Amino acid sequence: MIVPSHRLLLYAAAIAVPAATVAGLYPSLLAPCAAVLGVFAITAIADAIAASNRIAAIGISTPPSLRFTKDVPAALPVTIENRTAKPLPVRLAATLPEGADAAPSPGPWPPAPGPCLFPPGSSLIDYPCTPHLRGDHPLPAIHLETSSPLGLWLARADHHPGFTFRVYPNLRDRATAALFIKTADPGLRMRRQVGKGREFDNLRQYLAGDSYEDIHWKATARRGFPVVKLYRVEHAQEVYAVIDSSRLSAREGILDSYVNAALHLALVAERQGDRFGLVTFSDRTHRFLRARGGMDHFRLCRETIYNLRAERVSPDFSEVFTSLQLNLRRRSLLVFFTSLDDALLAETFEREVPLVARRHLVVVNVTRTSAMRQLFTGAPPESLDALYEGLAGQMLSNRMRTLALALQNRGVRLSIVNPERIKIEVTAEYLEVKRRQAL
Repeated sequence: MIVPSHRLLLYAAAIAVPAATVAGLYPSLLAPCAAVLGVFAITAIADAIAASNRIAAIGISTPPSLRFTKDVPAALPVTIENRTAKPLPVRLAATLPEGADAAPSPGPWPPAPGPCLFPPGSSLIDYPCTPHLRGDHPLPAIHLETSSPLGLWLARADHHPGFTFRVYPNLRDRATAALFIKTADPGLRMRRQVGKGREFDNLRQYLAGDSYEDIHWKATARRGFPVVKLYRVEHAQEVYAVIDSSRLSAREGILDSYVNAALHLALVAERQGDRFGLVTFSDRTHRFLRARGGMDHFRLCRETIYNLRAERVSPDFSEVFTSLQLNLRRRSLLVFFTSLDDALLAETFEREVPLVARRHLVVVNVTRTSAMRQLFTGAPPESLDALYEGLAGQMLSNRMRTLALALQNRGVRLSIVNPERIKIEVTAEYLEVKRRQAL
């Protein structure tokens, strides 16, 4: 597309308009004025053709995709190819997807207001941007603009490079960073370990005060002196994060908090020596990753749920419980991330959860929403509508408390967690299970 520049408008006002006016007022000067207008028109047309050739000689390319971190400033590498023999002034702008902003950056782009001069050949620039939404986001277009040789026209072109922003959850907080400190249990208070452990660790000579039930009689017979068994807390247990991606998880960033908490739990389980697995479901079970250890498996889990989106369907708890019962052969810790503030869904979950609670340890985490607040907390209601909203919140809180008691009778623990502290609360809950050896 070619548009006239301000220079063309000024020249037209300074040359074409006076020439046309003189030709109309003085018919004897019609021929010279027509010649002036013809030369001006031919010059403008030739300059427009040159502008089209210039914009056609500019190419643009990007990588197919790049990994970004949510809410962390980054740069989009763009390669500008100038196929002419002279430097060209080019102005560049990108139409970013909904989940990204063109944030200012102290980097090399743009070096100054206005177009930049690109030499012949390829030039690499870093276009600053900050993604704000997790998942895959295709880049709509990159727009280029250059001026004609005489500056009478501006040639513009749109390029669709097929670039995709791959935005991963942001785990750059203090709670997650503490997991990479090379110390034992960073930031955790020392708490008394309940019990002596269930996993055999070693043998040692009997000492006064040791229990007779810990004596290893076969080793005692072989060595000729009393030998006792030592135990430790069992490791290499299986922990599964079960994430609900149905319609209720689309509210108030609930699904993002679930994804962050699940990945943080995976890192904590890796630090504790346990194996971590992942299950996602809505009206059916979408993905099932069997529990394993190692950072490669953590990266696989991150790749599985970084693009997880909420669907406008109701969750099918019966289907996911059946899938877990069929796929899990070993007793495991199942950490559910779901929403149970809907009365029908809560009733269904309470009815179906014994299918897995008889064999596995089930922990349910429900995010506290703005509607889930008690009536007599905070400021008093200012209007009748606010009073009714408070009553609805009080009824919802009472129903969740009743549900927690009902699930507790079935061996299931229900926790209502705050979105801002969900990682810390879920981690503390997991470590409490480890400390009490409930698994």
